[in-house]
Amino acid sequence: MVANGTPAKGPDGQPLGYQEPTPFYTHLLRFLFGHVGLFFLVAGFAVVGAWMYVQIELPAEEQRYALKKVRAADINDAYNYMSSLFWHYQGKNLTFAQWDHRIKINLKTMEQFIINAVENFKYDGTVDEWNYDWTFPKALLFTITIMTTIGYGHIAPITFTGQMFTICYAMIGTPLLLVFLANVGDSMASAFTLTYSRVCCRWCRARRYQAEAGFGKKVRRLVNDQVGHEAYMPTAQVLVPITINMVLIVFYLLMGALIFSNWEGWDLGSSCYFSFVTLSTIGFGDMVPGNSFLDYKDGGGAAFKMIAITLYCVFGMALISMCIQMMQDQIVSKVHWFAAEVGIIDSDKRASRSRVKYKRSRKDQVPETPLDADGNLSQPASGERRRKKKKKRPVDPEEGADEPLAPPPAAAPAPAPAPPPALAPAPVSKVESADQLIDEEMGAVA
Repeated sequence: MVANGTPAKGPDGQPLGYQEPTPFYTHLLRFLFGHVGLFFLVAGFAVVGAWMYVQIELPAEEQRYALKKVRAADINDAYNYMSSLFWHYQGKNLTFAQWDHRIKINLKTMEQFIINAVENFKYDGTVDEWNYDWTFPKALLFTITIMTTIGYGHIAPITFTGQMFTICYAMIGTPLLLVFLANVGDSMASAFTLTYSRVCCRWCRARRYQAEAGFGKKVRRLVNDQVGHEAYMPTAQVLVPITINMVLIVFYLLMGALIFSNWEGWDLGSSCYFSFVTLSTIGFGDMVPGNSFLDYKDGGGAAFKMIAITLYCVFGMALISMCIQMMQDQIVSKVHWFAAEVGIIDSDKRASRSRVKYKRSRKDQVPETPLDADGNLSQPASGERRRKKKKKRPVDPEEGADEPLAPPPAAAPAPAPAPPPALAPAPVSKVESADQLIDEEMGAVA
């Protein structure tokens, strides 16, 4: 406050301590991308998608239903025709072979006619009965299989509009569900790790603190530990064992097996198989939940079944993903420990890597590095070759003319020099001694 009672203002002209109100869309986005908001967003997206599929595909299915009734009536007429035809054959003077041949031809034609009606018009032996594919519960199950990438294949869009809508729906719904599963999986992993650390590891910490205290000293209390930064087995670094993750997965699969065996009428083995195939997003499509979805209009209990099955599948996928991720962390930790024990990597996680040793033959010349450090495939020039190169100054086409050539001699006439005698190859011991001498000189210079 200033002397006249006016509040002090900052550089931007606003009173000190003033905070601009957060826009409404910011609060809305924070809610939508939270755990609860994402859940309602995914559920609403699935419901809206199911309603859209019903609106798109149901008119075409009504047309197929009308065609099926026409073909069923044709099949009934064909039955009457065959009956009259067989009666007509009795009035003719036919041998048994002739009668048998005509009857088989007519029956084969009737068989092909019925098979075509079953495959193309979903003929089921009746005229007016029809099992609709695009009801709301079936469409909801279809949208869930799209978003979760399970893909049972029990129904599929046939119209061009439905197929194009499926592409757009999957491109939005699948990433949305993956974000939701990632958030839920992280929360479940944190909660499960905290529970394991504070419950299962409590006995180990107590024994450790008693051993560290010694005789006559006060034992550190577990309630004084800072969660996440305990002195022994900190929660932030603890890894849940693979066996516990496997037990959790088996328990969840058995729970689903009991649910599906009771509601769908499957045996326990088939129900467990369906639970695993669904939660792992394999989705063969040989078994599809029907009673849990088809009778949702029969009362509150049936609607509860549909909601419970949906939640079981969605949260089960998050649980399976969480357990697989924690098992992967445990396996990676064990592999690093084994590699350090056998000497494949350093125990300190290769913190101090091998340094590249540079070797110079002369001052201000290009350093040489090992072959595995600079990536060259050819062997670097040895010290003997560099000395010969410096004396003769030739232009080596393989090595390149990196250094300038010496100036040509005076133009005075001179007799042709005698060819130099052939030089014997230097012994390996001299080259090694020369390299050693150069290294000692460079060490002295350094």
